[in-house]
Amino acid sequence: MNAATPELDRRLVAVSLSGMAIDLLVFWALFALGANVEASQIASFFAGATVILVPNAHRALTQAELTAVAIRRILNGRFVVVFIAVLLLRSAVLLLLIETWHWLPQTAIIVAVLIATAFFLVGAVLFVLPDADTKANSAIRWPTITVAIVAYLLVLKLIFINSVNLIPEEAYYWNYARHLDWGYLDHPPMIAWLIWLSTSVLGKSELSVRLPAYICWMVTAVFMFRLTLNLFDRPAAFRAILLIAVLPIYFGIGFFMTPDAPLCAAWAGCLYFLERALLARDRRAWWWAGLCLGIGMLSKYTIALLGLGTFIFLVVDKRSRDWLFRPNPYVAAVIALILFSPVLLWNVGNDWASFAFQGSSRWSGKYVFSLHVLIGSIFLLLTPTAALAIVQTLIPERATDSAKTYDGETRRLRLWAAVFTLAPLSVFVVHSLFAQSKMNWTAPIWLAAIPFVAWNMVARSGEHESSMVAFSRRLWMPTVISLLFILGASFLYLSLGLPGAGPMTGERLFGEWRVVAQRVGTIEKLVKIETGSEPIIVGMDKNFISSELSFYSALSSDGPKHIGGSHLVGRESLMWAFWFPPSAAIGKNLLMIEFNRNKLLSPVLADYFEKISEVHTETLEKYGRVVGRIYWRVGYDYGGRAAGMTSQHNEQ
Repeated sequence: MNAATPELDRRLVAVSLSGMAIDLLVFWALFALGANVEASQIASFFAGATVILVPNAHRALTQAELTAVAIRRILNGRFVVVFIAVLLLRSAVLLLLIETWHWLPQTAIIVAVLIATAFFLVGAVLFVLPDADTKANSAIRWPTITVAIVAYLLVLKLIFINSVNLIPEEAYYWNYARHLDWGYLDHPPMIAWLIWLSTSVLGKSELSVRLPAYICWMVTAVFMFRLTLNLFDRPAAFRAILLIAVLPIYFGIGFFMTPDAPLCAAWAGCLYFLERALLARDRRAWWWAGLCLGIGMLSKYTIALLGLGTFIFLVVDKRSRDWLFRPNPYVAAVIALILFSPVLLWNVGNDWASFAFQGSSRWSGKYVFSLHVLIGSIFLLLTPTAALAIVQTLIPERATDSAKTYDGETRRLRLWAAVFTLAPLSVFVVHSLFAQSKMNWTAPIWLAAIPFVAWNMVARSGEHESSMVAFSRRLWMPTVISLLFILGASFLYLSLGLPGAGPMTGERLFGEWRVVAQRVGTIEKLVKIETGSEPIIVGMDKNFISSELSFYSALSSDGPKHIGGSHLVGRESLMWAFWFPPSAAIGKNLLMIEFNRNKLLSPVLADYFEKISEVHTETLEKYGRVVGRIYWRVGYDYGGRAAGMTSQHNEQ
């Protein structure tokens, strides 16, 4: 399309207003005739989108040079892609306005139409009928695509950030913030400090808990953009942002508030300054690298693996070895150590509990071979397309080694990426040979390879492109499109359920913790009436149930003071054992909550109480649908295992 004229601009506005009017009228008519909200809004959106697209498609088709291209794009499904992506966003807006904010459907549709029309127009212009020059020029095309997709995903996150229930880990870390300290058994304190700061300003809500993760993702994006720009060029830098926006692991880290959020921000910052120090020879960058490393150590201990990578690179790279005999790297290490000192002090006062938990306990115990789990998690969280691209980056074909010469320094650049990716990865691979691996452990280590993956996503002029590389590149657009659909649909399912499918169900009740808390609150009142005193609520798993009930309890804005952990009956409950000692429960009644009925039938439980009730079942419903069950049992007059409190039962 040529540059827009005032006449074309006016026509676009007129067509858009007409499409919006048709959209609203069709929805109101169908809804008035008795159709449900989902069916009405899907039909009306299709009608409005068609009215908007067809005249603009005709405008493109009248240009002879674009006729064949435009026809192919419409026929090969670009319109369908934009339609589904925007429909998911609009469905989220509409259902949240109706279900969460309790707007009337006839009013909520107006806001949903305005937002959807704006995104649909952008999608149509960028993806359905793009300018031929834009298509050919990656310097224009990729930044434009990235900005559009990142804006879409950021809006999607903002819509759902306060409606998707906290996952158990988030609720557990919120309890960290309620018990501020210099350290914790299973993590350093950065996540507690960030949640405390956010909730102190904004109050207790899912939004305030997750906002730091949202901001940490932006910090990560800035550092990755700058890093990729230093190594390659601006289009590649935008593609790097696109990757960390859509790849599942980084999308999730930017939404759910876990230690991985500040860890990835610090890791990206550390990589940026290490590139400046090692490849650009900027001695001042070492101080900033030390600062980022220290902040990362306050977030999660695994960032120490960047120290291992730095040492290896200094040894194997001839041009960098002289740093081993200069003070800069060592001063950076001292800066990191000073920032990390609060955690050291906490461990000194707690028998080195955190280091034992994250160190020796991770590398000892029952033998478990989990290499297949580690490899599977990499493919799942990165996608096979990204995993294949990283392999091609770390083990490049000779024909594709022309990524960037820097006067013959391509090998040095790839060495930098390989060392800072493979050195941390090797530790997790060795660990997986005899111990259990967790899915999120490898999340930050791929950041060093992302700039190279972004650079190799498109062919370059004069490059000899092998069949494998060409195949890998063709996978990217379908992968990005599929992820947009999957991420949008997943959030909709988690918060409100999909049209015709209802809300998510299951034993762990991912997304239904409000329902659990409301029912437990009712049970608690019944027990209080029966006994004359408030019971201590005890989640009988490791920490999930107690943490979620603590957050979602409606008893007070700060959460109730009478929630304990399963350590009270000889099980493991992590930090709950620090926050609620058994001595505080002596003589009181315990309301024990579980998702697994058999765990409440354990004969060991009776030893802790004067008497104990039968196991009761509660069926949980949402929007008239059964979403799960919980089981509960009351233990009366807790004695701290008066019949032998030193018994070492540790039921899982």
